[in-house]
Amino acid sequence: MKIILVAFAITLLCSVNSYSQSIRSFPEVNLKSLSGEQVSTNEIQNNGKPILIIVWATWCHHSVDGMTSITDDYFDDWVEEYGLKVVSISVDDARNIPKVAPMVNGNGWDYEHYLDPNADFKRAMGVNQPPHLFILNGNREVVWSFNGFNSGDEEEIQKVLDSLKN
Repeated sequence: MKIILVAFAITLLCSVNSYSQSIRSFPEVNLKSLSGEQVSTNEIQNNGKPILIIVWATWCHHSVDGMTSITDDYFDDWVEEYGLKVVSISVDDARNIPKVAPMVNGNGWDYEHYLDPNADFKRAMGVNQPPHLFILNGNREVVWSFNGFNSGDEEEIQKVLDSLKN
């Protein structure tokens, strides 16, 4: 019985730590485009509309499944209803970076994609493991952070987007 209670307490603490609604600023770090050009996170803009940042890796099945689900089932509706911009940032290491562009193109993920080859963005945002999702409000402030992605999490994203709707 004690083991069950300890496991429940650990699960609860992990859940609380993975979800955050405190507003914080979006860091300025350098990323790379899929073509290898340096891009500052300051260039990630959406004219006062929300931005969904997906931190992912090619080896992470939850990342790939989540991005596919968002693309197939929600992307067009969210763009139309909220003016949402979706941006993915791959945290793959040097060995896996060559797999990113083929995976993006092969899955038809039609949004902005960047690479974080030095893990600067990952460190600045406190990402331990992909997938990690962030929503920025129209002022480019992080208003929502969630570690992980499972079927049904799209509904939580929808709720946050509804709360940002003007």
